Amino acid sequence: MVTRAKTPRGPRDVACIRIGYEHYLLDADKAMQVLKPMRESISCNRDFNGRRMRYVAGSSPDLELSMVQASDVVMPSDQLALPDMR
Repeated sequence: MVTRAKTPRGPRDVACIRIGYEHYLLDADKAMQVLKPMRESISCNRDFNGRRMRYVAGSSPDLELSMVQASDVVMPSDQLALPDMR
């Protein structure tokens, strides 16, 4: 049986995705996976009409992906550490 030694990974690429007015930091690979289905989506507003919820279709979301240097990510001192970007 042949085994391979695992090579340690270097720092992961980080990306910032923007959906509308909200921004999120993610591992770059995961960020691209999030944006793929979002490109095919449309926004909606929920409207309670009488006894049931209706969903009013809107337009395509405003999306953006930006690559970020890991050294540019800072956390306020009163916040928890960043989640593991694996």
